[in-house]
This record gives sequence, C-alpha cells and structure tokens, in this order.
Amino acid sequence: MSRSRRLLEACAEPMGRAVAMRFAEEVRTGVIGDQAYADYLAIEASFVETAARLHGLAVWDAPGRQAMERNSRAVHALTTEQAAYFDAAQAAWPVRPRPDAAGRAAILSEFALASAREGGYPAVMTVLFAAESLYLTWCTRAYREGRVQAGPVADWVALHADQAFRSGVDALAREVDALPADVPDELLARWFTGMLEAEIAFHDAVYT
Repeated sequence: MSRSRRLLEACAEPMGRAVAMRFAEEVRTGVIGDQAYADYLAIEASFVETAARLHGLAVWDAPGRQAMERNSRAVHALTTEQAAYFDAAQAAWPVRPRPDAAGRAAILSEFALASAREGGYPAVMTVLFAAESLYLTWCTRAYREGRVQAGPVADWVALHADQAFRSGVDALAREVDALPADVPDELLARWFTGMLEAEIAFHDAVYT
C-alpha cells in the first residue's frame, strides 16, 4: 500500500467528519444561505492566497524538477483560474461578506503556515494533500448528486470535481509517497489530521 493511501486510511475518521461538515452538506443539498456563502467567498479567497504561497515554498524546497513543475502548475492555477473565479463570484453574489469574515477563519492559514515552518516540504505536501483530498471528496459527491445551487456555487463545486483537480490531488499523493522514510508516518498523520480539524473550524466560521 502506498504511503498516501496509508495516510488516508489512518485519518479516515477526521476525514469523515470533515466531509460531513455543515457547510459541505448545505452546499451539497442546495440550501446554503446567501450570507454564509458571501462570507465563504471572502475566507476561501484568503486561504487560496495562502495555498499559493505554500506551493511557492514547495517550488523552492522541491527535491527535483518534476516536483518543481507540479508545484509551479499549482501556483499558476491558484493565481489565475481560481483568482478569476473569486473576482466573478463576488461581483455576482447578491450580498457582501461581513467585514470580519476572513479574520474569523484565520485558523486554516495559521495551521498550514505553522506546519510549513515546522516540517518544511514534507509538511507542505501533507497539509495540502489533506485539504485537496477533502475538497475532491465532498465536491465530487455534491457534483454527482446534482442538487447544488446553480451559478457561482455550482461553478465552485465543478471546479473541484473535474479531471484537472483530480490530477492535482493525484500529484500531491505522489509527492507524499516520495517523502523521505525518516519522516515518520505518525508525524504525517498529525499534520494531515490537524489540517482537517482546521478545515472544519474554517468552514464553521461562516456561521458565527
């Protein structure tokens, strides 16, 4: 069994809770409120900037050219395709986010950046693998069920259920598989689980 698969299996319980978090369920069932999604657009746009910085750090610390290329492609997607989504969605959405939205959800960026400082490249790959695996799982389910609210919400779900996003998650899995053996599985599980717990708190912030 690959290291990434072992990690997913070891962290199945927190992943299950994250997939079932209130925000994901309300998007999946088409009942997400206007204010909640307005706040989400603000907090997620902020974290996308963090994710781009993490991938940029990974380019610097990458163990080889292939890893550099993979992380460079991720930076490009985050700063172009996803940035364009937020510009369009926020312009089209009927209400504005509350002023403190991004601050209430700072936990995700704080955890990811603290992990990167602690563990460098292995930590960056692990926390991003956790975040992207979560999004691939719940967005794929929501997309297939077809009950997501049309417009920006459906566009966001589709973006995280398409083949390009799946390929990016697969690339992260390969990076986790290639991490040095002297980085213990227990440490990877701590970063992975911590990121999922931060994701839950991050998404719950739209309701506070």
